[in-house]
Amino acid sequence: MGKNPTQSDVARLAGVSRGLVSLALSGSPMVAEDSRRRILAAAEELGYTRDLGAATLAAGRSQVLGVVLPDLRNPFFEGVVDAIGAHATTLKLLPLVATASDDRDREALILTRFRELRVAGVIMVSPVQPLDALETAAKAQPTVLIGADVASASLDTVHVDEDAAARLIVDHLVTRGWRSVVSLSEQSGPGEVWIERRQEALKAAARGAGLPYAGVEGRPGRGASAALREYLPQLGERAAVVAHNDLVAMDALAVVRDAGLRPGDDVAVIGFDDTYMAQRPEFDVTSVSQDTGELARLAMAALLERDEERGRHEAVVQPTLAVRSSS
Repeated sequence: MGKNPTQSDVARLAGVSRGLVSLALSGSPMVAEDSRRRILAAAEELGYTRDLGAATLAAGRSQVLGVVLPDLRNPFFEGVVDAIGAHATTLKLLPLVATASDDRDREALILTRFRELRVAGVIMVSPVQPLDALETAAKAQPTVLIGADVASASLDTVHVDEDAAARLIVDHLVTRGWRSVVSLSEQSGPGEVWIERRQEALKAAARGAGLPYAGVEGRPGRGASAALREYLPQLGERAAVVAHNDLVAMDALAVVRDAGLRPGDDVAVIGFDDTYMAQRPEFDVTSVSQDTGELARLAMAALLERDEERGRHEAVVQPTLAVRSSS
């Protein structure tokens, strides 16, 4: 296998200086258009690609952006990554996406590897690390959390207004004549306070409207759907099941239908994130909508505008409620 062509090789073929090649390949406006075209044609002919590691050393700043997801199952994460990618492209950054499989040790290792790569920054979506570990990570490299409404003096966060989302849900339920609220979620581990935050907001909104509230949570070996199936005899009439996200809402729909109940008539089912799954006609789930484009834009802005002296940066996105036949 031959060696990779260098900028000097490109310069010789294009008949220009190596410095001009460097400027042209970095997109500098100081290069005349005819010279740029000749240089790019020579680079393509030779199969030249930039040495990103060398470019990082020369510029003192990486063009790689680390993105950490808990998993790839939730379509909400897909929407967030697409939006991050669009914003990163305009900034000439390359998103490098890693999944932690909801495993804390793996997530911690990913953060270490990103730090070793000297990435420009890290965006974490719904992390599973405890808060203190995230605060430690943020001291080592610029870090922004998406989807985490947490109180921290050192972490930059971008999240939906959980209290506003809960009020939208409860106001809708009251208007439609539903009489009680059941919060349904998968198990939340110690330290995952952002999961508890959504539950607390819903509980406060339900009680503020005079609606009885109950929490149902999956456990190891007994997921959210199994937990709801066990709880069904206690639901009562005109009960609404509010799921932590749309995937849990899909499971709730299946449980309700298996019990011979009609979603939207006998039991209300509401999700969170308004993913394409919730919008499919076979599900048609009422769901809280988060603007993924705005979440991504604000997260990128928080990274780029980071200032050690300004303290914590928090950006809040206002939710909307997409009402469908399930409620």
